[in-house]
Amino acid sequence: MPRSDPVLALATLAAALLAAPAVHAAGPDNCQMQISNPSVDYGDTTRAELLKKQVSPLTMSLGRQSVTLTVTCRVPTLMTLFYRGSAADANTYRLGNGGSFTLNVLNARLDGRAVGLGSVLVPEQPPETKADSVTLRPNTGAVPIINDVPVRGSSLQLQVDIDAVILTTGSRINDRTVFRGAGSFELVED
Repeated sequence: MPRSDPVLALATLAAALLAAPAVHAAGPDNCQMQISNPSVDYGDTTRAELLKKQVSPLTMSLGRQSVTLTVTCRVPTLMTLFYRGSAADANTYRLGNGGSFTLNVLNARLDGRAVGLGSVLVPEQPPETKADSVTLRPNTGAVPIINDVPVRGSSLQLQVDIDAVILTTGSRINDRTVFRGAGSFELVED
């Protein structure tokens, strides 16, 4: 009788993506964050299916999913967005035992206007990199910019792309396994 691959339950990548603003420099409850889908589920798959999505000798892709993050403030403020989660390494976040995910922020709109993004380690510092998209690495934030300068606003909308991978060694299991990653977005107002 042929042996079937066990099912990997690759569910709930980011169970708690949304957190309340961390700093209220413009006053209590100045800004509110909303996320289009606070829980991202990659569904069930088998090792055989994952092997078809192998992106390197060591990793297999679970694919990309996107959510929209919206921040609305009563008083215009400089908004710096961080993601706080368990780091897998300097660039990625932990996804269970044997996986990781990255968060890329793009398509930023501030008060209805398309803006660039700057990468910062500390709020109010000059951006290290400036582009149309920024990877939210552990301990790195994103700030809206115009002409390479951080700008204030009342409404910020961002697309967040979540790319998840499983190590080929992490996919060798004998029973149903759930890979979870969790963290929260943190908004720092200046």
